[in-house]
Amino acid sequence: MHSTRVLFARSVWKGPHIVPLPIVRPKPGETVKPIRTKARSATILPNFIGLKFQVHNGKIYHDITITEDMVGHKLGEFSPLKLARYLSFEVKINSINWLRIFSEILKLKTIYGETTLEEALLEEHNMLHKLKYWQKREDLLRYLEDHTNDIEATVSHLLALDKTKQCHVEAVDLWRHGSFNMCIPIHVTDRRGQQRERFIIRFPLPYKIGEETFPGNADEKLRCEAATYIWIGQNCPDVPIPRLLGFSLDGMQYFIPLDKAPWYTRWTEYIRRYFRSLFGHAPLSPYLRGRNPSRLKYGFLLISYIERHDGAMLLETWEDQQHDKAKRTNLFKGLSQIMLSLSRIPLPRIGSFTLDDQGVLSLTNRPLTLRLHELENEGIPTGIARSDTYTSIEPYTLDLLGYHESLLRHRPNSINSKLDCEAQMAVLAGMRAVLPHFIERGLRNGPFQLTLTDFSRANIYVDKDWHIKFIIDLEWACSLPVQMQNSPYWLTNRGVDQLQGDDFTKYRDMHDEFMEAFEKEERLQHTGLPEGVNALHTRVMRRSWDSGGFFYFHALDTTVGLFNLFWQHIWPRFPHFSKEPEKAFEEAVFPFWGFDAQSVTAAKLKDREEYETKLRTLFKAGVDD
Repeated sequence: MHSTRVLFARSVWKGPHIVPLPIVRPKPGETVKPIRTKARSATILPNFIGLKFQVHNGKIYHDITITEDMVGHKLGEFSPLKLARYLSFEVKINSINWLRIFSEILKLKTIYGETTLEEALLEEHNMLHKLKYWQKREDLLRYLEDHTNDIEATVSHLLALDKTKQCHVEAVDLWRHGSFNMCIPIHVTDRRGQQRERFIIRFPLPYKIGEETFPGNADEKLRCEAATYIWIGQNCPDVPIPRLLGFSLDGMQYFIPLDKAPWYTRWTEYIRRYFRSLFGHAPLSPYLRGRNPSRLKYGFLLISYIERHDGAMLLETWEDQQHDKAKRTNLFKGLSQIMLSLSRIPLPRIGSFTLDDQGVLSLTNRPLTLRLHELENEGIPTGIARSDTYTSIEPYTLDLLGYHESLLRHRPNSINSKLDCEAQMAVLAGMRAVLPHFIERGLRNGPFQLTLTDFSRANIYVDKDWHIKFIIDLEWACSLPVQMQNSPYWLTNRGVDQLQGDDFTKYRDMHDEFMEAFEKEERLQHTGLPEGVNALHTRVMRRSWDSGGFFYFHALDTTVGLFNLFWQHIWPRFPHFSKEPEKAFEEAVFPFWGFDAQSVTAAKLKDREEYETKLRTLFKAGVDD
């Protein structure tokens, strides 16, 4: 195999790795033995919370107790390969290789635990940024704890609580630190102290969405998510989402539902809106702008709380019940109905909904995905301005490839070697070249439809029979081309770039099952279709699967899986004539990545060297401290 295949040793876009484990829930007062396992790659699921594990590190078993912050991570992350022993004797740096020793014994803190220098050097993301997150999280927590009275006053004001009810922020250990939000549960009690209702106030994490490097990202995220809640509520009431009870864009300016305002304010507002419509002004959202009497420096969303009896996260039961055909049927039916409901209203362009300061909703924001904010959080320019929208699929797709190329240029550890850099350049040039083969010409200018780009099992709440009860986390919803709509990639517990061999066969079978459910639901909406003629969405999705567009568009959406997907599912679709076609392709194509391919390669090698030096210095400073 050609030496540049070292590229594929890099981390890939994996979905949760589900491993069967002997989960035993202790009864009240009962003690059970910790679950002993060597499955270090097993993903920690929500139903693991509170359980004790013994995880093997290659030599011994480490005891760990699962907490909520650990959900979504791997068991092995909390069972270090080397024991953290700090030297108790004076080390003479000049006489030994301190890096060799410290890489084994030193660990620095991260949000979810600790990491060694060896692990940090292998990490694909910029660890110089990630190692700062834990302190920024502590700062945010400290600020929110210090301002719990302001949070309670703000929520009381948004909910228009009278003097007989009180708002209470729940204990800090019940707060949930997600990937992009801090979620704080709040409950309201009556005069007798009995709990009446619960809510969630969600603060974007400024250190995870690029607020420091690209000021305004937090505001963008809040505006887009609030606008999406409003648009779905007005146009797709059958899509089950939590209630949006209010939001703030900067902590001081806030919006409340119009029906929560005092009666005299409502009537005044109704009259104002009536005259706005007479003069042809854009309609306002059903939320009224005001000023917050409390001072919070962070914006937020206030949404209804999903109680346990209302639904449970699909991720909690997926592992044990995914083979139940009846439950899958209910789930696929619900997913199809939601996708089709969102597609009922064709949209004029590719973008995201947003709100202006007056509360006017418009499709004028760039198509906001978590990838954009992830990259900008590392200081990587994406080249997609907040006001950029698209009326055709090609320029949007080329801009997506553009931010992949920007990552290669600007992430200091984006390459491992000269051959690795050239291989990545060749793949990106190849992705540009083959784009026309995956776009249906008659659909290049639409239709466009609202798409939930973070449609994961953690964001789907179901009842015991897997009927969908709620869809949460709408901040990454975009208006996208119908050709980018696909079945969920997680149907077989494998990442989309892990679908090879038997895993591909299993996914293909599940994809076919999903498409049968989807086609059935779409036909119910188009009862006049002749037998054997597919409706638009079914036809486009089946063509995307057959042509490889399914993998092409998924590749665009992942910053670490694109290269694997190209070689696994796109490259094999084209004829090859040389004895070593991969090597010939890379050598011939990488110069076409850009006029400065050679100089960029040289600069990236230097960037990598400087990055590793800074990382080693950071770990050494940790020892000195």
